[in-house]
Amino acid sequence: MLTALLLPVVPALAGQAVFAGGSFWVMEALFDGRPGIEKVEPGWMQGESRLQRRQVVRVHYRDDILTYGDLLRLYWQAVDAHDAGGQHCDRGIEFSPALFVDGPLQLKWARQSRSRLRLERGRRLDVRIFSVSRFVPAAARHQQYYRRHGLLYYAYRRVCGYPDGSRFSLQPLLAEAD
Repeated sequence: MLTALLLPVVPALAGQAVFAGGSFWVMEALFDGRPGIEKVEPGWMQGESRLQRRQVVRVHYRDDILTYGDLLRLYWQAVDAHDAGGQHCDRGIEFSPALFVDGPLQLKWARQSRSRLRLERGRRLDVRIFSVSRFVPAAARHQQYYRRHGLLYYAYRRVCGYPDGSRFSLQPLLAEAD
């Protein structure tokens, strides 16, 4: 009985995924609070130079509940995969869509999901796939922006043209056809 008290508590399995899809405020609101998602951090993924950075969210999720594929499904519903110049009113490389993969398994999922979507839509997608590099957290004023400044966030999202994401689902898209 004493040995049971001395054993450490094993934490739940955790995965991380990094997504760029325009404003990190919008991406944070998209992923935050969904079942299996533990934490969403807005920030920048830094490239070789300051000019190559993109706004991203780093999603910490329970991989005993969700797969990276589930997160990709949600991501593809939210981004304009045909706009390499940014998303909605946010223009420039900082706002362009990209997947940042960590390891061969995420790379395989990302490539397969992008290829499948390309076949379904019958046209090229402008979402790049990169290896994860240095993540720089956004300043505190950007964290949980959609919650702390709800009215301003709503106005920004609406005027800019971002969908609200309420109809986006982590459920398999094919399950909806049954």
